[in-house]
Amino acid sequence: MTRDNVPAPVQSPTPAPVPQQPAVGAGLTAAIAQGAARSITARLVDKVLTNPPDWLRALWHVLPRPWE
Repeated sequence: MTRDNVPAPVQSPTPAPVPQQPAVGAGLTAAIAQGAARSITARLVDKVLTNPPDWLRALWHVLPRPWE
């Protein structure tokens, strides 16, 4: 039995790209940056909520309350 009528497999003209792995410290750097951003945001929110500036108090009293 011959394989004359079986088509040859088609190969892509270019090889598939090799998947890139992130740098060794990339995940750690992102985690540190995210932690720093959370820390800064938390300190800012604490400071504003405990002693809000005058313009924020004025804005708070001018805005309509959705629950009223």
